[in-house]
Amino acid sequence: MDNERVEMQTWQGKYLNANILFSRAGMTQHIWVENENGAILFDVGDGILRDIKANKVDLDRLRGIFITHGHFDHVGGIHSLLGFMRMIGRKEELPIFAPEGCIELFSIVENFIKCYPDTIPFEISARGIRPKQVFEIAGMNIEDFPVVHCGSVKEGGILNRLPAVGYRISYEGETIAISGDTGLCASLEKLISGADLAIIEATYESSDEAREEYLKKVHLSEDIAREIGGLAKDFILVHKGKRSY
Repeated sequence: MDNERVEMQTWQGKYLNANILFSRAGMTQHIWVENENGAILFDVGDGILRDIKANKVDLDRLRGIFITHGHFDHVGGIHSLLGFMRMIGRKEELPIFAPEGCIELFSIVENFIKCYPDTIPFEISARGIRPKQVFEIAGMNIEDFPVVHCGSVKEGGILNRLPAVGYRISYEGETIAISGDTGLCASLEKLISGADLAIIEATYESSDEAREEYLKKVHLSEDIAREIGGLAKDFILVHKGKRSY
């Protein structure tokens, strides 16, 4: 995997806009979705402040954060983002949502609050979400869909399944689906079907590159992701760049 900068990917609907601030497998991912009322950040990887500045998004519009799972490339920038908002004096409450059992996210938030117990000018509420819950942020309905995602390391192969979800965002009849990291599973098809935009992970270059077990339990390939993307009206492939061990 090289360090080449991934070009910004954006999508503009009638009511919803999506901006993939950055996405590279094993490095970082953060996706900005907004309407006229505000914005939601999905995943907060390393380099979040750099990518917010590079993409010229307005952090004052941020109304909430949703995490797909606890791997470092999806939560590694939380401390930096909270620290920056503390420094600039954010006042509005910041809700953060993650799957129940996402210990990485909840540990980072808890320790941040412990570090600055009396000098955080805004309330931080980190909440665990259960399958098929629906939340409303900035007028957008956000529903989570459990997906199958196991960790993997070079020397250890496939690890245990972890709490992982995709999200479906709806507003004024328009829908964006975000897969998060996932293997090929039935809930993924339900998440993507009929969406105006599907943002789908495509970690492996092709299904020939990865063993079948990896495609079912760890990540999708580009050809499989494109096939799944056909269930939506439009799609963007993200989280590219990692090869099978």
